[in-house]
Amino acid sequence: MRPPLPPHLMMDAFETFVRHAPFAAALVDSAFRLTAVSPDWAAHGVIPDIEIGDDFRRALVNPEDIDRLERCVTFGEAFSRYRSVGVAGATPRIWRTEFAATRAPGEEGELGRTLAVIVTARDVSGFAETALKAERDQQRLKMALELDDLMVREYDLRTGEIYCSNTSPELEKWCMFKDDPLEIVHPDDRERMAELVRNRKDGEAQVFEFRLNRDDGVETWVRSVGKKFLGADGKPERLVNLFKDITDRRRQTEAVENLAFKDPLTGLPNRAYFNRKFQEAVDASEIMGELFGLIMIDVDHFKDINDTLGHDAGDALLKRLAEMLHTAFRSGDTVARLGGDEFAVILRGLHSEADMMRPVNALQDLLRRPIEHGGRSFSVSASIGAALHGDLDADPSHMIKNADIALYRAKDEGRNRSVVFDPSMRSALEQRIELLRDVRAAITAKEFVLYYQPVVDIASNSVSGFEALMRWDHPEQGILTPDRFMAAFEDQDLSLKLGDLAFESALKQMRDWMDAGVEFGRVAVNISAAQFRSGHLAEEVQARLARWNVPCDRLTIEVTENVYMGWGSEMVSDTVRQLHKAGVMIALDDFGTGYASLANLRQFPIDRLKIDKSFVQNIEDAAIVKAVITLGSSMGMKVVAEGVEDQAQLDALAGYGCDQIQGYHFSRPMPAGMVPGYLRGFGV
Repeated sequence: MRPPLPPHLMMDAFETFVRHAPFAAALVDSAFRLTAVSPDWAAHGVIPDIEIGDDFRRALVNPEDIDRLERCVTFGEAFSRYRSVGVAGATPRIWRTEFAATRAPGEEGELGRTLAVIVTARDVSGFAETALKAERDQQRLKMALELDDLMVREYDLRTGEIYCSNTSPELEKWCMFKDDPLEIVHPDDRERMAELVRNRKDGEAQVFEFRLNRDDGVETWVRSVGKKFLGADGKPERLVNLFKDITDRRRQTEAVENLAFKDPLTGLPNRAYFNRKFQEAVDASEIMGELFGLIMIDVDHFKDINDTLGHDAGDALLKRLAEMLHTAFRSGDTVARLGGDEFAVILRGLHSEADMMRPVNALQDLLRRPIEHGGRSFSVSASIGAALHGDLDADPSHMIKNADIALYRAKDEGRNRSVVFDPSMRSALEQRIELLRDVRAAITAKEFVLYYQPVVDIASNSVSGFEALMRWDHPEQGILTPDRFMAAFEDQDLSLKLGDLAFESALKQMRDWMDAGVEFGRVAVNISAAQFRSGHLAEEVQARLARWNVPCDRLTIEVTENVYMGWGSEMVSDTVRQLHKAGVMIALDDFGTGYASLANLRQFPIDRLKIDKSFVQNIEDAAIVKAVITLGSSMGMKVVAEGVEDQAQLDALAGYGCDQIQGYHFSRPMPAGMVPGYLRGFGV
């Protein structure tokens, strides 16, 4: 083996090679000096403005290239660069310059130190433009993907190779699937996604949104655009997916939807969402003939709950009712809070009325369970109206009105019940609405007047007072009794107006009689539940008595059992206690028809027990009448029997020990103008 040439001879050989090279070439020594160039190098001006002996690093403007040249000399690392060069005004050309180290032999045949760097240049204008453009496009794409946190995943369906863009490591960790794309889908979204995948057509892009199946419990929503690319044979060749993390956007959307479509107290959908789902049900009914039902729900006496137990108790009730609704109805049913104590349920895909009423009955069962709040237990009931869209020729948009009509009927029939709409109910409601409208007009026209029925004391055979009873002096139908306009007393607004009118008229009449010297005794005025709701009735009554200068001991207020013992009983009790203390007599009206207990009678200040006429007029109820009279006497209360129509009833009541009677046997209710004459002629 020949010994290697000495380094200086090797350099001479390199310089000779470069000077005669048939292509553009240059030689740079280990001190970075340019030592030789080929004719083509000089002719093409690959790196102008540098001569033999100059430091080659001066020609490398880019600091990165300078660093790479120094590494090439120090460590022998080859590199290349592109440069655009124009000579004598010619169109610039792109040259690829490659740098390769030449090194002296080391010990035992290993390479030693770098002797020089051979620089070669090639005109790659055509190829370089394409390559540079592709490189720039690739860089821009990668930058865009990184900025938008996007990940590209390409799966070669033929080779099984998978390529990822490496632009979102977090997504890449959870989005790697091979044969089954549903592997990465959360179980709760899998069925929905499977349906979308089944319906996807080859060669057609499709957008998916789903949660990732992560085993660390972190909820991550992604948006995926997927497309299968077909090969020359028309068969799927590649599956390309673009993934983006949309968790933040999804949460923002959900927050906006919660504000727009959810009730903040119960978490149920609100009226806006209900309207949207109702329209969807209507559309499905019209297009496919789908049978659906609508339930409207109102909490009975909800205002009384708020007034007596407080709004926190009312809120607790509404939340509890929302839970009951979820329990009673199917998960796919739309359960919404429309506002206040109004709820609605849309039930789709029904087969019969029984399908609709089954969950309604379940809800009524749940409502029977007491609700605990603030250490107290209270019961609640609801009125429910239901409507079924079963007639394909009917307009389903009328269902809301129909369900409302059924709800009104449930309230009219005593509340705490469910009613299914029947077309006959519509005319009844229209009559009710017309009646209420007429009552409002009659109040304005001052057509409501008071009639007075005497209360007679049996022992003294004298008139102890009168009960003021409302009558409607109708311009066409004459004098109408309350049973002809009872719906007005069930309307809270009208009930307040009629009650106010009755009380004010009675006080004015009492003042007139007193001024005229008419000894009328006491006047009893009925007080409704609506009048107690203000919480200031005692003060209002005393203020009006003072304004009309009528003594308190001239007034009796009559309260029915249902008002006394119903919602707001504590407020009613406080009010009557204040009035009783002021000297107003308290009478419990229609005793026996409600649900008062002996404990209630001891608890509340009651001066008079009035036996309802239904017991007085039925001879089979004689035992009940005797018991009530005995009970009232033992508790120090006077007992008044209503509805006495003949002498036999009077004699029986007198024999039982009844104190006072009221009824047609002595007189029908009369106009105020007839009272003085009646008193003068009584007993004559």
